[in-house]
Order: sequence, then structure tokens, then C-alpha cells
Amino acid sequence: MKKIINALVTPFDDNNHIDYQEVDKLLILAKDNCNDALVVGSTTGEGTLLSQDEKIEYFKYVLEHTSLPCIYPINQMSFEKAKEEIDLVKNLNFDTFLIVTPFYVRPTQEGLFVYFKELAKYVFPKKIIIYNVSSRTGTNISYFILRKLIKSSSNIIGIKECSSDFNLLKLLKTNFPNFLVYLGEDSYFYEGLECNVDGYISVISIIFGKIMKEIIEDYQIGFTNQISVSYLKLACEIIFAYPNPIGIKTLLKKKNHPSMNLRLPLLPISTKNTSFDLL
Repeated sequence: MKKIINALVTPFDDNNHIDYQEVDKLLILAKDNCNDALVVGSTTGEGTLLSQDEKIEYFKYVLEHTSLPCIYPINQMSFEKAKEEIDLVKNLNFDTFLIVTPFYVRPTQEGLFVYFKELAKYVFPKKIIIYNVSSRTGTNISYFILRKLIKSSSNIIGIKECSSDFNLLKLLKTNFPNFLVYLGEDSYFYEGLECNVDGYISVISIIFGKIMKEIIEDYQIGFTNQISVSYLKLACEIIFAYPNPIGIKTLLKKKNHPSMNLRLPLLPISTKNTSFDLL
């Protein structure tokens, strides 16, 4: 069965602190909506807007309060900074890191190869999922570098691909069927099924996970519920009309989840916006 991994939001109260009572409710919501695992403190969790101490405290709390597997994200520009953060969490009880391609510095393809190969050695026996999100980092890892990494590092087990490069998804699944390919763009959920992805690292699954699971199960027996697929497309159009996680926090707030404040430079949507009422 294809996995749905929720990228968990970070709830901030009116004092700009993490609201752990609301975290408890979100963990129940994620499980009730058929999520198989959680990423804690990445893009959707405003991880780069958390202090290092806040991020680790939040991750530890989630580890201790859910039965779902948790994935720790690394969002650093440099190899040394990535190692420093890894050292702070490597003894915690989790198996997998989600490591983004270094942003802003725009490394070469060979630089990306060495970066991930050396990090794979450093985190072993823990595993790595590469996070490829060129719209945010300015860097796109190529199929040829992924192929080299798959062959050279046994603990680089997968990729979170945030694009519409369906050819890349198909190439990876055709040539490396055991390499885990997770789609990180909810807007292309159905296209991911057609590319035989292994699952989704999803923003919207905190609310729409049950529908996503139903579509997956239907697809595997040769049926498509076009109404459900179209509804998910609509949800994505509304939620991702704004930089993530503004949209998903707006929807959670409308569904009576408190502490959906954002940290600067992110700002909330105008209260005059009624498009979220459709969901």
C-alpha cells in the first residue's frame, strides 16, 4: 500500500509559542485521517522559522506522543551545519532524515553528489530521504546524480520530489524499483498514482488523508472516483494559492483548530477571503 506521510504544521499561540495542547489534537487528527508517518519541523512546520532548540523540543514531543513513525528534517546550507544538527538528534528513537538540497548556495551536481554521499556515511545506520524542491532552493538534483547516489549509498532510500517532472518519477521507479519515490506536490496527487510513486509527503493529508487513501485503494482495483479526485484538485488550488503553510493553517483555523498563527515574514490571509468555505 502506498504511504501517506503528513508534513505536520507547527501551531503557534498568540504569544508566538508552540501550543502543545493543540499539537496533541493534531496528532490525533493525523492518525484519524489515515496518515502513516509524520515529518516534523520541515517546510510546512515552519522549521526554518523555529530556533534549533524549539525544533528539537517539538520533534521530541511528537516522538513521545504518537505511535506514528517520525522523520527528522535537515534544512541547512552547509555540510558542517548539517552535521552539527544531526549530532543533536542522532541518538533519538527515529530511523530516517529528510534532507533538503542545500539552498541559496546553488551547488553543482557533483557538489550535491558529494554532499549526500558524505552525509549518508555520517548518519549511518539511519536512513536518508533526499528532499528535492527546486522552487525553494534554486537547485535541482538530476536523475544521473540520483542514480550514482542510489548505487553508492545503501542508506539513501528515497526522494521527496516536489515538481511535475513525471519523467523523473517514472525513470526512478523503472530502473530502481526498491528506491522509494514520494511525491511532495499534492496538486499532482492523481498523476503520482499514474507514475507508480510509493507514496506522498503531503501538506493536505492532515485533513484529506482519508479521501487520499480511498482514491489510492480505488486506483489499485482499476476504478477512479472522479468526484473525489476533482475535489482534491479544488482543495489544492485554494490551499496553494498562498505560500505554504499559510493555506493549510487557514483551513485548520476554519475547522476550529486554534493557534494557527504564523511567524514573520509569513502573514495570515484576509478575513474577507471566502474560498476556504468551499472546503
